Amino acid sequence: MAKYTASIDEETRQRIHALPGRVHFADYMKKAISIFVEELEKNPDLGPENFIITASARKDKTYKEKK
Repeated sequence: MAKYTASIDEETRQRIHALPGRVHFADYMKKAISIFVEELEKNPDLGPENFIITASARKDKTYKEKK
């Protein structure tokens, strides 16, 4: 399995660490990356400016919080 890493700026890193403990950042990133890859598979000419991340009501229960 390939491993991809990308650097983030220090301010973003600090903001991620400041999130409440109940926020599982990795779950959000898995979902975002999955959708990002699907869109790039459909159209590989897209660039970062073509993507906007917004909050919406949950429709996909793939990463539903475990109780």
